[in-house]
Amino acid sequence: MEPVRTCVVCRNRAPQAHLVRLVALERVLVVDADRRLPGRGCYLHRSCAAKAPVRVFARGLRTALDPDQVAEVLATLSAD
Repeated sequence: MEPVRTCVVCRNRAPQAHLVRLVALERVLVVDADRRLPGRGCYLHRSCAAKAPVRVFARGLRTALDPDQVAEVLATLSAD
């Protein structure tokens, strides 16, 4: 059985393979493509990246993040 995760933006549950994992490494948001980076992660659908408010990642990852840097990461996700 495949693990199920919840998107931090739309709050819908989906199989882990359908979501992107994001991790905060030293307060920098990073896409964890291999799902192996240490630390607390959060998941989101690629389609939700364009409408994602920055605050959901700070809350989900329980750390302060630079809003401009988060916007850059989300822009690359929504462009793919």
